[in-house]
Parts: sequence; structure tokens; C-alpha cells
Amino acid sequence: MDPSRNKNQILSSLEEHRKRLSEKSLIELFNNDPDRGSHFSTTFGDLWIDISKQLIDSTTIDLLADLAEASKVNQFLLDMMAGNPVNWSEQKPALHTALRASRDSKILVEGINVIPSISETFEKMEDFSQCIRSGKLLGATGAPITSVVALGIGGSNLGSLMAYKALSNFSHKDIDIRFCSSIDPVELDQTLDGLDPETTIFVITSKSFNTKETLVLMENAKKWLEYSIGIEGMSKHLVGITGSREKATNLGIEETMIFDLPDWVGGRFSLSSAAGLVLMISIGPTEFFHLLSGMKEIDHKTLSEPFESNGTLLLSLIDIWNRSFLNYPTMAVVPYSSQMSYLPAYLQQLMMESLGKNIRKERHGFGNSVGSVIWGATGTEGQHAFFQFLHQGTDVIPCEMLGFSNSYDQALQGQQNSLFANLLAQTEALALGSSTEKEDLTPDRKLEGNRPSTVILAPKLTPFILGQLIALYEHRTVVSGVIWGVNPFDQWGVESGKSIAIDIELEINEISSSETMTKRNSSSEKLLEKFKIFRNI
Repeated sequence: MDPSRNKNQILSSLEEHRKRLSEKSLIELFNNDPDRGSHFSTTFGDLWIDISKQLIDSTTIDLLADLAEASKVNQFLLDMMAGNPVNWSEQKPALHTALRASRDSKILVEGINVIPSISETFEKMEDFSQCIRSGKLLGATGAPITSVVALGIGGSNLGSLMAYKALSNFSHKDIDIRFCSSIDPVELDQTLDGLDPETTIFVITSKSFNTKETLVLMENAKKWLEYSIGIEGMSKHLVGITGSREKATNLGIEETMIFDLPDWVGGRFSLSSAAGLVLMISIGPTEFFHLLSGMKEIDHKTLSEPFESNGTLLLSLIDIWNRSFLNYPTMAVVPYSSQMSYLPAYLQQLMMESLGKNIRKERHGFGNSVGSVIWGATGTEGQHAFFQFLHQGTDVIPCEMLGFSNSYDQALQGQQNSLFANLLAQTEALALGSSTEKEDLTPDRKLEGNRPSTVILAPKLTPFILGQLIALYEHRTVVSGVIWGVNPFDQWGVESGKSIAIDIELEINEISSSETMTKRNSSSEKLLEKFKIFRNI
């Protein structure tokens, strides 16, 4: 049978199934299957993934599994991990999984095994990190480096920032690590407040070294350094993480202070590369490699686990089901851990930049419902902010709750128990609501329920567990892209906006001539006019 026809047949069957299943409630589904919590949950690595409170039944899962098979998901993942050019719009590999592959692996890109160069970069990262952690790395004046400022934006910032906050209990207590991504001068001033230039290094991450925001931050950082230590010693305080060595050296970074970022690693998939140097400095090489081991664990299981226990595939297909069949446009990510507070922002970039596309590789019956809006906050804070909308709002918003069974400090286990009690209570209320038959509730207090949620539960927040979570979300995003037929590795919409911004800035600074100025729409013209007027107030 023609594969594309087969896929459309499955989509049609899923749509018919949706119509039948929509007549049922989660209460009915739980009543019909007393063991539903076991039947729709699985162990995946060290994670327990519970999708039983999603509006699904066994037929849903079977049809979605057929859809994944028809989309040739497994073959795509094999091609991706082998180094084939799966990023079809740029004809490049997307080989982030090679960064945590076994050191005796052989993965070829254009005929060259990339594993030796990866190992060499990690060895250099390890030596550099240990020098800082031991107090042996000295600045221009001979003072040991005790502060690290990470400059970068998007994928050069969000992953490291998220993981640094998540693993703060593992961080070196005598090293001050800060992050800055915005060209708003206020943010850099606040980031540098209280730091000593003589004991501070800047880690500048940009694969191309063309990113405007990062270059502006770097120039401002150099001015801050120059004021105290002069131009001559500045190179001892600048570290570059890039795929463009020549550009980095032209901007004053010494060769020995550059760590290679391969062209085949996308920014939002780059935490396990040299882009994770700041994290390695913080938690140490041993724990950083535990993080990579966690990622490798999920890389392997994503390829090897059968469908019914494959957490990556199950979560991806729930995303497809909720967005393209139940027409839920958003998903709230709610970690019940203050240390995971940056997870929603990290996932916004990973998932929305990867899946925010309307160009498909092939025609199919999905219509325009591709990709979800990702948002959220930590659990108990969210309960006092947006959970009211989740429970009784006019829009149904699927939720993903993350929890940990153990606290980092056994003395605080009681509070950890309270966090999980809140998580579980919210998922019950969202799914099952409240019953006026059992409780004397006025209509305005009644919760109708039938609000879907997923729970991902882990034993404890450690580098190894965080690595599993990151890889799970990476692969889940890629699988969704494959099924939807979009390229999860490019971001042409972002690039277009950057290009327009450059032209506008030239006009604001009155560098463009009247012949080269672009004719803009009346709204933009008026805003430019008002901006210039307001500057002079």
C-alpha cells in the first residue's frame, strides 16, 4: 500500500475515533477500567510517565502507534543519530546525540568520524573547568578567577541557565556564575553588579559569532574589563564557544580560549556540547558527564523500547492527539520544584522554535494545527496564579506536571511530600472535577473536570535524572516534527526578523541613505517617527 495513502487513512480513522471518544469523560474512562493508572503509565529510564489522565483509550494509542509507524519515525531517528542530513532545508545533520555517544563509537559526517573531536573538546572543557574550580586559573593581574559571566541568547543561554538553576545543589559554592542574554543595558549592569573585573571571566557562546545581541554584550563586557585591567590583559578574561574560530579571534579571543561548537549541533539542542561549559564549571566534570549519561540512556531507550513502554513516543503522540485532533492550542508545563523554574522557558524555545512551522515536507490531513504554545510556572506558585483558569476557564488547557519523590535534603522531606500532594491533588481535580452529588456545592464552586494532564515523576533531581528529562523532551520534539512533517531543526522565521531589525536600526541611527531606506507600512513608519520624538524628550 502507498505509504502516504496509508497515513491519510490512519488520520481519517483517528478523526472518526475522536468523535466517538469525545462523548466520554475521564470519570467514565476511569470507572470502566479500574487499573487505568497502570495501563496508561510506563517506566522509562528512571522516570515514571503517567498519561492515564489524558482523554485517550487503547484504541487511541493503537491508532497513534500506526501513525508513528507510517511516518517512519524510527528510521528518521536512526538517520539522525547516524549523522545523515535530516535538517533538509539546510542539508545538514542534527547530531546532538553524538555528543553523549560512547567514546568508542564511529559516527561519520562527510566521511570523517566526529567522535575524536568531541572527546578532545570534552577533555579541554574538563581541564579548564578544573582549573577554575581549583583556583588555578588566573586573570591578567594574577588574581584567581572566581566569577563567570555567561553571555549568549536563545539556545546559547536557556539550556545552561535552566540546568544551572536545576542543579544548584551541586554547584561549586565559591564560584559566582551569572547569565546575561539581553542587549538591554540594564540587565548587563545588574549582572555585573558587585563583580571584580580582575577575578571575572566572560564565556561568550555563539555558533556563528554573528548574533547581534551577543556581540553587543561582548563589546560592553570588554569596555567594563578595559576600565580596570586594560586592553593588554583582556584576553585572559574572554572565552569563546563557537563554530567560527576566525571570527572569535578577530574579536580578541585567544585560540587557546576557544571551545569548538560543531555546525551540526542546533542551538536549542546544544546543552551537551561545549555550550554546557558554564554548567560544567558549576557542577564539575564528573556530574556533567553524569548528565550526559542520563541523556545517553534516553537516546538508547528511544530507539530500543517497544511502543507500549516508549515514553518518548507516547508523549509525542499525546502532543499530536491534543493539538491536531482535540484542537487544544496550548500546553502548560508545571514543575513542582523551584529549582526547575526555568524549564517552561527552556521548553518554549526547544518545542516552539522547532515546531512553529507551516511548511510541510509532504501533504497530509493535519490541516494547520501543528505545534503548541508552551507556557507555565512552578507548581505551588502557579496554583495561586493561573490554575483557576485551568480548572474553570472556558478553554481546556492540557497540563504536564513534573515531580520528584525525594528532596535534596532529607531534613526537608516533609516539604517534598507536600509538593507531591499538591501535584497529585491538582491532577485529580483537573481530571475528575467535583461532584454535586457527593458534595454540597453551589454551581459556581463546581469543577466540571475532564481537563487532561500528564505526570512525569522522578526519584530525585540529580544530573543523571535531569539528563534523562532533557533528552526525553529533545526526542519528543523531534518525533512530533517527523509526524507533522515539519523540519524541527531550522528557524527561518527567526532569521527573517533579525534581518529586518538590522535595516530598521540603520534607519534609527540615520546611517541608511534615502535611496537605501526601505518603504515600510504606515504603522511602522509612525512608530519610528514617535520613537525618535520620544528620544528627545
